[in-house]
Amino acid sequence: MNFTLKQLRLFVCIAENGSLSRAAELLAMTQSAATMSLQELERQLNHPLFDRVGRRLKLNAWGLWLLPRAQKILAESYLIEQGFKGKSPIAGQLRLGASRTIADCWIPELVEYSSRRYPQLDISLAVDNTHSLLQQLYQGRLEMALIEAHAQEKWLRLEPWCQDELVIVCRPQHPLSREQNVTLAQLAECEWILRESGSGTRDTFEQALAGRLGPLNIRQEYPHLPTIKRLLLSRPWLSCMSRLSVADELAAGTLVALPVAELVLSRFFYFAWHKDRGDHPSRMALIELAREILL
Repeated sequence: MNFTLKQLRLFVCIAENGSLSRAAELLAMTQSAATMSLQELERQLNHPLFDRVGRRLKLNAWGLWLLPRAQKILAESYLIEQGFKGKSPIAGQLRLGASRTIADCWIPELVEYSSRRYPQLDISLAVDNTHSLLQQLYQGRLEMALIEAHAQEKWLRLEPWCQDELVIVCRPQHPLSREQNVTLAQLAECEWILRESGSGTRDTFEQALAGRLGPLNIRQEYPHLPTIKRLLLSRPWLSCMSRLSVADELAAGTLVALPVAELVLSRFFYFAWHKDRGDHPSRMALIELAREILL
């Protein structure tokens, strides 16, 4: 086989953008040249790499298998190039994902700290729930994500970052706010506003209640933390949120955390990446910075 880095770069660009014409534009190629380059790569590999869905190209099974390996080869070639130019390997763009709680509480400090330590590193940020971030990692659209729930996908590499605590919160006027200990039976009688399904917070909460409580009366579901907090101030509802995300409201007394002795709602935040993509220096540097900001 004699496929080239240029062909792999085109393949990865198509996979990340879903469009051959867009990839050709980004790589300053004509569409006909890009088409020929992709066809030659597929001929060399003796397998098609994409299925055509409407006007978009979607990775097939062979393309999905190739993508992390091609990204790893391109990352290594970039490091070789940078090394022989005498430049820092911690440079260029790092596509980072963060779940919403982490994005609100930690990402601004992490990005600011990173910009001072590694000024040549450009962090692009995608904020979404844990389920969506895992999909983006698998599809090669992110180099790393900071997520709120433990996942067990075989392709995934996880490293714990820090511990977090979830709390049941409500406004001070809620009848349960005066209880010394709130029972599961009392929680079952209340109305709730929760994070959407697929979020790490929702997964942790549901796992803690599994087999112990019937279906809750869920009035609303939202992915937006400020919306949930605003509605809690005006409605007699309960929610389950990270203590970090409601720290200001708890300190000000506009929301209160209910004492629920029967529930243990601790969890970890994790670094997550595709294990087949190798040791990306910028990713490893960012992990170390994230650990430092906790000290």
